[in-house]
Amino acid sequence: MLNLDLRLRRDFQFPFIIADVTKGILGADFLHKYNLLVDINEKKLIDGITNLFVLGDITAISSDNVISTLNKSIKISNLLLKYPEISRHNLFPKEIKHDVKHFIETKGQPIHAKARQLDPKRLAIAKEEFTFMLNNEIIRPSKSQWSSPLHLATKKDGSYRPCRDYRQLNAQTIPDRYPKPRLEDFHQILKETKIFSKIDLFKAYFQMPIAEEHKCKTAIITPFGLYEFNVMSFGLKNAPETFQRFIHEVLRGLDFVFPYLDDILIASKSNQEYEIHLNLVLERLNTFGLRINISKSVFAVEEIEFLGYLITPQGSRPLPDKVQAIMNYKRPENIQDLRTFLGIFNFYRRYLKDAARNQALLHEYLKGSKKKDKRKIQWTDEAEKQFEKCKNDLANATLLSFPNSELPLSLFTDASDTAIGAVLQQYENSTWQPIAFYSKKLNDTQQNRSTYDRELLGIYLSVKHFKHYLEGRTFTIYTDHKPLIFAFHQKLDKAAPRQARQLNYTSQFSTDIKYIKGENNIVADTLSRVTEVSSIDYDQIADAQTQDEELKSLQTITSLNLKEYPSTFGEILMV
Repeated sequence: MLNLDLRLRRDFQFPFIIADVTKGILGADFLHKYNLLVDINEKKLIDGITNLFVLGDITAISSDNVISTLNKSIKISNLLLKYPEISRHNLFPKEIKHDVKHFIETKGQPIHAKARQLDPKRLAIAKEEFTFMLNNEIIRPSKSQWSSPLHLATKKDGSYRPCRDYRQLNAQTIPDRYPKPRLEDFHQILKETKIFSKIDLFKAYFQMPIAEEHKCKTAIITPFGLYEFNVMSFGLKNAPETFQRFIHEVLRGLDFVFPYLDDILIASKSNQEYEIHLNLVLERLNTFGLRINISKSVFAVEEIEFLGYLITPQGSRPLPDKVQAIMNYKRPENIQDLRTFLGIFNFYRRYLKDAARNQALLHEYLKGSKKKDKRKIQWTDEAEKQFEKCKNDLANATLLSFPNSELPLSLFTDASDTAIGAVLQQYENSTWQPIAFYSKKLNDTQQNRSTYDRELLGIYLSVKHFKHYLEGRTFTIYTDHKPLIFAFHQKLDKAAPRQARQLNYTSQFSTDIKYIKGENNIVADTLSRVTEVSSIDYDQIADAQTQDEELKSLQTITSLNLKEYPSTFGEILMV
């Protein structure tokens, strides 16, 4: 018996079959029991009792999209039935089991706003929403000296959603510095996992009471009265921090989960382990009185969408529909549109090799621009090619492996005239597998530096970027700039101050630098062949130094104290 949320303001409990499908099916028996009417012409589902309705989309389902049940060895329904309250959506503040509260610490005098006038249609929608919240004790009538205006946002289907405009209140709210997880941090719990679930919490913020003395600050002024919230509302500054702190406390000690606000990822290595994990999570949620949204949750699958990524046992990659949306993105006409495109595109930057280098011309248009710059872009042929290349690169984005601290680690770095790039890899299944990419465009000053300095900067910035992966690990740095392999053999007091700082920082993580030929810049193939430290070949060193023009220039343009020393096999430059 599960509880279905149809956004019709009442509970719909029914014995559903849980299946791994992209589209749920409601049968005639369910529609008859709850007096629901399907209006095909208007694309509506109408509640025959309350006359409320929800709009829907009619979508085609291909013959390939067959229905498949979940792994029968995993008894999901039994686990859910073990905690029946967890899927009930009749949530009232009086049912909250925990004692955590949201506080709104402010500075300055109370702020006050005037009620915004609404046309009859929007007024009716607002009254309906506030009546629902009053009946469910989400809000209460207020006599507060504080007030924020009501705003009705337009949904994609053309309907309206009542919202609270807390901008003035937020400006006076003292910020909560509790950290929210970085989106990509969920990769760290996925080592060797094969079965995944995603739990969506039902109206998560409404399950968090506001401290009694601070409820007055949430007051909303409407044409039909003043109301304040009993529970936490969207739009309040520090609301995400309060809930993240709370959900961390709820799931503390469970290292197989990754909670991000009201989304919880569960990752397991086997069916047996998964049942144990899911039971532990449901038990914790039930203990704290939290409810889950069954219709938006996914259980026991081998591929799952989470926070904009597609997770599989082999690794993660960008969501195909997100990639397709970027592929369909039209060429930006002005600076603001270009900035929007780059912001969307760079969400998946860690999957892209040499992203900074491949976006260099596009970023040139942003120089000296303002945040909402409407200036037209004068596109060149090269810039258009780079725009299309960015989209194609995302379409061919690399599948990234999950970090495994037990596997050998390497960092390959490279620098060009305009950017630096790196790939962090681990040796798995007899080959080097990428964990993440990094790239950064060089500024004008950095571009004017010598090749040695740019390559050293590339190593320094890459180590700094990946330090959370590299700390406490043994790893090798690979570079296609041969002089750098001798960098840690010189005395730092002989190096330029900037070089000394960068070498000193890098040495805290690794001093193992190896050379790889530039023409072999196909990381997985090349690094899989560079696995052993060879003995020192002085003849080869002498010959390489003789042919290396960059090394010759270092004798005059840097503070390195290089001298020629005679030997039986030629002249060798040494510090």
